[in-house]
Amino acid sequence: MSREMPDTGGAAALLRDVRVLRQGRVVLDVPLLEIVRGEFLGVIGPNGSGKSTLLAVLAGRLGCGGGQALVPGSGKGGRGRVALAPQMSALDPRLPISVLESVMVGAYAELGPLRRPGPEVRARARELLTLVGIAHLQDRPIGRCSGGEAQRAAIARALLQRPDVLLLDEPTSALDWRAQREILECVRDIHARLGLTTVMVTHELNSLPVLCTRVLALRQGRPQWLGPAAQALEPERLAAIFDVPFTVLSHQDRPVVLF
Repeated sequence: MSREMPDTGGAAALLRDVRVLRQGRVVLDVPLLEIVRGEFLGVIGPNGSGKSTLLAVLAGRLGCGGGQALVPGSGKGGRGRVALAPQMSALDPRLPISVLESVMVGAYAELGPLRRPGPEVRARARELLTLVGIAHLQDRPIGRCSGGEAQRAAIARALLQRPDVLLLDEPTSALDWRAQREILECVRDIHARLGLTTVMVTHELNSLPVLCTRVLALRQGRPQWLGPAAQALEPERLAAIFDVPFTVLSHQDRPVVLF
């Protein structure tokens, strides 16, 4: 896997012949994928289609089977250029760190495990908590936060690494309707305000035309379709990807997916 001084032709990331196997089974097989600098790329597909594996490859956390994952500044030579905000599951309420401290964990990618974050990191973490809308929770134990609050903290932790490319793994998973909407609005505003390249794995199909520039659809680890978000929600296309029938209606000039 090549990650040193890559030539991506100006793209934010470029994957070539990426092939990831798990227990002898292909979980990701991407002949070519160029992620355009500054775009918001949505990634969709059934469970087990390779979406989270794709993010792991982009983040440099997983090898790519002899192919190339070219991400300028990622890996040992340029920490912080790519940051992953993982899907937040239930947290142990006994976790002994505050929301602010959980965000500051993001600094260890640059500082190393033996150095403690200083005042500048703390101030930056507070700024990011304000950006994601939970500055008032900075002293709350992270284990006592709601799912939406914990997800916002995870996004702030990723942003502390000052990435050019932000990877989001199902940021609205297991959230109620209000929390889903608030998280998606937060993500949209951060993408625009910070000028990031954003790659988001999601099952929220109706959010794609609102948030995304383009959409990548995966099935059984392989790309099935890549194109403008405005064209992603065609019933036949969705049915071929998810293997269930879909109905797409128009509401206030926006497509709405029913299934």
